[in-house]
Amino acid sequence: MIVARKSIDKVASKPKVDPRNKLNNLTGAEWQFSTKTVINKIYPSNMQHKLRSQHGGQKPPQLCADIIKTFTKEGQIVLDPLMGVGGTLLGAALCGRKGVGIELNAQWVDIYKEVCRLENLECFTTLIGNANDHLKSFEPNSIDFIFTDVPYWIMDKVTKTRSAAAQRESRLSKFNDAELQTKEEWLAEMKEIFTNAYPALKEKGYMAVFIGDMYRGQEYHLLSGELAKTISEIDGFLLKSDIIWHDDSKMLHIYGYPFAYIPSVIHQHILIFRKERRK
Repeated sequence: MIVARKSIDKVASKPKVDPRNKLNNLTGAEWQFSTKTVINKIYPSNMQHKLRSQHGGQKPPQLCADIIKTFTKEGQIVLDPLMGVGGTLLGAALCGRKGVGIELNAQWVDIYKEVCRLENLECFTTLIGNANDHLKSFEPNSIDFIFTDVPYWIMDKVTKTRSAAAQRESRLSKFNDAELQTKEEWLAEMKEIFTNAYPALKEKGYMAVFIGDMYRGQEYHLLSGELAKTISEIDGFLLKSDIIWHDDSKMLHIYGYPFAYIPSVIHQHILIFRKERRK
């Protein structure tokens, strides 16, 4: 005896984005995951990594895309006022956003354009020159999200001295032609840039800033905390989060052995601010 069975195909419906979600295109489950304050995902060394690595401070475009997807909707505009080789703009292209970048060094912009050509990605508007000069020309409330990686104080100019293998000049971009800045001068320069960026950001818009701490001069410098405090002094920027990126690609060195403890810094901070007046 053959028993006929009626098969019912259950097609899982795609989770929907809450219509009240004005920030991004994430579902509830995706939103929950995106609010984690530690990123330990391993990002591949792809998208012309060797070419982009001529700039010592380049960031994985997929990491940038993940952050951008949290704070924007498709088609919105992302500004990077210190773009380097364009990790932010590449990330924007990967997730269907638009981008505009500002960079002092034309060499890095050329690399960004070449990566776009090789990867067949949309190449966004780039402005070469001083960020402060260009930022003043932006229309008020024209940018949906600001995302940048700032120069880490004197990291772009000092010679590494903690190991024999590191006796070479840093590959980080020279931020300007000035002599070595004091930390106070560096913070003042960062404050000026973000003060000039503030009007371009839309009301209630977010800003994300990469910053790494560093060990120099026999002392650990908590640059993330000092920069967070400095930007928070700009009226209208409220600190909303500190996301830790655990970068497993960092090579470990034996610092200090066997005389003193010196840390191998394998994390960076992503400071999250919102354009929002204090109540």
